[in-house]
Amino acid sequence: MKSNHTIIMKNLKNLKNIEILSKSAQKSISGGIPLCVILCGEAGGVISNTPGRGDVCQPGTTVCCYCR
Repeated sequence: MKSNHTIIMKNLKNLKNIEILSKSAQKSISGGIPLCVILCGEAGGVISNTPGRGDVCQPGTTVCCYCR
């Protein structure tokens, strides 16, 4: 059985037509990542790509979200 990491990495290699979004563009996404919905509330948000930086962080970790 393949590990989740292996499956995720395989899927990431198959991505096409992706782009890096600015912080303001990320904040305009409706809903967002489930963890960010928990941290940010109903409006949601996106996970920060800089550990320890964002509008709100998960306690005890460096996982942060930029909220909408």
